[in-house]
Amino acid sequence: MPSPDYPTGIVLSGGGARAAYQIGALRGVARVLGRSARSPFGVISGTSAGALNAATLAVNADRWRRGVARLLRLWRNIEVDNVYSAQLAAVSVHGMRWLASVLVGGRGPEDAASMLDNTPLRRLLESTLDLSAVDARIAEGSLHALGVNATSYTSGQAVTFFQGSTAILPWQRTRRRGQRERITTDHLLASTAIPFIFPAGRIDDDYYADGSMRQIAPISPALHLGARRILVIAVGQFTGGQGALARRTAAASYPSFAQVAGHALTSIFLDNLGADFERMQALNHAWTLIDPEVRRIHPEISHVDALLLAPSRDLGTMALAHAEQLPTGVRYLLRGLGGNDVAGANLLSYLMFDKRYCRELLQLGYDDTLARRDEIAAFLAGEQAQFLPLFPSDLLF
Repeated sequence: MPSPDYPTGIVLSGGGARAAYQIGALRGVARVLGRSARSPFGVISGTSAGALNAATLAVNADRWRRGVARLLRLWRNIEVDNVYSAQLAAVSVHGMRWLASVLVGGRGPEDAASMLDNTPLRRLLESTLDLSAVDARIAEGSLHALGVNATSYTSGQAVTFFQGSTAILPWQRTRRRGQRERITTDHLLASTAIPFIFPAGRIDDDYYADGSMRQIAPISPALHLGARRILVIAVGQFTGGQGALARRTAAASYPSFAQVAGHALTSIFLDNLGADFERMQALNHAWTLIDPEVRRIHPEISHVDALLLAPSRDLGTMALAHAEQLPTGVRYLLRGLGGNDVAGANLLSYLMFDKRYCRELLQLGYDDTLARRDEIAAFLAGEQAQFLPLFPSDLLF
C-alpha cells in the first residue's frame, strides 16, 4: 500500500473534443464521493485538451465540485468558434496560407504553420481561467501539484511544466524532463498544439507541440509529482468497437488524409498509455518479489495503484452523427480531407467541438463511471482490492 503521505493523482489524457468524456466521468466520481467530499486529487496531470481540464480542476482544488461544475457548463455549451476560427473565409485563408507555406518550403510566417487558427481558444482561456489561483491552492494545501505536458520541437523531449510543492524537484529522464514553471495560458496552448492542425506554442525561446507526441510514459509525470495512487481517464477504447470499424472499411479505397491523420492521432493519444500500464503491471509484480526489509529501507521503491476509465463506445463513430452540425468552413475542409465518413471519423471526433456531440460524451462518461461506482469508491478510499493496481494486458491485443 502507498503511504498516506502520498497524494492521489489524476491523469487526463489528450484527445481534442473527446476530452468532454473526462468531465462526464468526473461528474460520476463526484456523485460516487458525495457532496461533502473534498477534492480526492492532490496531483493533477493533463495533456493536450486534458491539460485544459486539469488546469481548471487545479484552480478550483479548494472546491473541486465547483471546478467540475464549471467544466460541465463549458463542455455542455461549447462551439467550434470557441476553439478555432471556423467560418468559411477564415478556414479558407488560413488553410491556403498553410498549403502555400508547405509548397514553397521554408519556415514561412508563424500564422501560416497550421491548418486552423486557435486564437479563439486563447481568448476563452484568458476570460474564464484565473491561473494565478494555482499558487493559492498549493499554499493552502488543497493542491500538491499541477503538471502540463508538451513536446519541445527543439529537443524532441516530452516536457512536463509543473507548479507545485517546493518538495518536488525537477527531473531528467531519457527523452523527457520535468521543469518548474508558473503555469500560464501559453503552457496550455503549447500542450494542445496538435501538429499541422494547430500552431506551435511558444514558451520563452522554444516552440512546443501537443504533449502526447513524445510522451512515452504518460503516467510518469504524476509519479514524479508525488502520486502513488492514480486515476487515469482516457478518451478512446482499448477494446471493442475497432474491429467493427475495421470490417466496415476493409474494402475501402486508398486511405484519405483524414484516415491517416486519425490513425496517427489515435496512436499518439492511446498507444503509449496502454504500454505504460503494461510497464506498471510488470513493476508492481516485481515489487511483490522484493524483500519487505528492503522495501522498508527504500520507501522510494513503491507499489503504484492505478485505475483506468475509458469509453465503452467508439467516440469516432459517435461523432459521425453530428458531422453536419459543424460550421460550413470546417465541414468543407474535412470533406475535402475525407473526414466525413467512417474511415475519417477519428479525425472528425478530435475537432468536433459541438455541444450536441460533447453532451453525448458527457453522458457516456457519467454512465461509464457509475457502472463502476463500487470499484471507484474502493479505489479512492485506498482499499487494497485485487482488481485495482493491474491493467489487463489482454485488452491491448
